[in-house]
Amino acid sequence: MENKTSKYFKYAIGEIVLVVIGILIALQVNNWNNNKQLEEVQIKCLNEIVTNLQADLLDIRFNINFNETRLNSCKVVLENLKNDVVYSDTLDVYYGSLLYTTRSVVNYSAYETLKFKGLEIITNDNLRKSISKLYSFHYQNVIDFEIQDDHALQFQVVIPTVLKRVEFRKNEDIDAIAGQQLAKPINFQALKNDIEFKNALVLNEDIRVYMLDNYRQLEKNILECADLINTELERLK
Repeated sequence: MENKTSKYFKYAIGEIVLVVIGILIALQVNNWNNNKQLEEVQIKCLNEIVTNLQADLLDIRFNINFNETRLNSCKVVLENLKNDVVYSDTLDVYYGSLLYTTRSVVNYSAYETLKFKGLEIITNDNLRKSISKLYSFHYQNVIDFEIQDDHALQFQVVIPTVLKRVEFRKNEDIDAIAGQQLAKPINFQALKNDIEFKNALVLNEDIRVYMLDNYRQLEKNILECADLINTELERLK
């Protein structure tokens, strides 16, 4: 009887051990499946962010080129006014490129999806911080400067001042793009002593330098973040 009882307890303990092992294995498999799913979600989100960043780079580089053109036009016009020269029609393109400004068109869709799913699915702490800082600080910093500094100066000072003194016309060049009008001073000789006009261009030149610094820094931030993401994607493969 004692032998049977002992065998029964050993059998029962063995059954319990097997059940526990089975539960642990099931939990391990379940955890592995969950981790695999989270990893797939992470990879998908990172790929989408990289795609958005590539589009953002095109926009930023357009803004850089646009502002470089405006900066050069301001320099050429101011230098020409400083010298006692006869007006040349070659200056029409520079007078036509004094106005307008840029705004950043940021693709937020992938980042918003990531925030909805939870930033913590990005397991790399440095990468998670880099992505969050890019969208919540670097992008917003440039957009604030565009609105509060550049747009304010353009629409309140530069555009009203220039439009009173320069006559614009459409550029008939079939390859011309938006913002490439031609223009000619209404009274070129008077502009040489027009302090208000010159001041507006000096301020426009300064803000173009300021915005170019911001756009180039943002381009650098985007490239650095994209490199971190691509490195992490290689690791996750």
